[in-house]
Amino acid sequence: MIVDKNTKISQILKEKPEAIEAIASINRHFKKLENPFLRKMLAPRVNVTAAAQVGNSTVNEMLKVLQDIGFEVAYEEEKEIKKDITTEIDMERTNIVDLDVRPILDSGVDPFNVIMDGLKNLNEGETLKIINTFEPIPLLNIIKKKGYEFESERPEEGVVHTYLKKIEGDVVAEEVAPIISDRELTYEDLERKYEGKLSEIDVRDLEMPMPMVTILEAIETLDEGHALYVHHKRLPQYLLPELKEREFDYKSQEVDADNMKLIIYRT
Repeated sequence: MIVDKNTKISQILKEKPEAIEAIASINRHFKKLENPFLRKMLAPRVNVTAAAQVGNSTVNEMLKVLQDIGFEVAYEEEKEIKKDITTEIDMERTNIVDLDVRPILDSGVDPFNVIMDGLKNLNEGETLKIINTFEPIPLLNIIKKKGYEFESERPEEGVVHTYLKKIEGDVVAEEVAPIISDRELTYEDLERKYEGKLSEIDVRDLEMPMPMVTILEAIETLDEGHALYVHHKRLPQYLLPELKEREFDYKSQEVDADNMKLIIYRT
């Protein structure tokens, strides 16, 4: 596996779980990857470039430690290295609305939807101040495309304030879905997205080949915007190419040796 600036952290950890400790050794900001929830939330969304920005490090510093534990890496030219996504626009912060997402993270919930709701509910001239323990790089990569300006500061050890404000004259898109595809969402994200729109089936007690037949029949009758929630004994390998052929994808979560949950959705 060759790792470069675009490689997702989730791919790296899947290949070598010990990469968590290697990355965490670069900078104290990376210690958050040792938290299972934060790792699960960030890793599928963040590539090496964004992870370096979260940790106020550089791409090549990231690649060096990964090379040290056995990865083949493709270094960046020095002129392309950027240490921080924080803008230097010196934005005007008016009518600040505080949003402390630390308790949300501590409860094991992804604060993404709460932050997006906070932006949507801002009045004209207001600035949203997100209080967190790290700079929310995945969020910033999204909102800068939606007409926001932003900047971050670290007022004290372990605290990051990120200020977000709508650029005058731009319109905020109402839907987040076109920007973040379902493939980029975690299993928990999909559960929240399709809450109230999940058709549920249990195929654990069916004889072969009825689990596969039942699932394929169920997805053909799904309403638009709905997904299928499946209780299965294991990941159905023969089903996966059939899903792809029908333009469906899935996310899975293993409960125990004989209990696998799947969410199947249209691509």
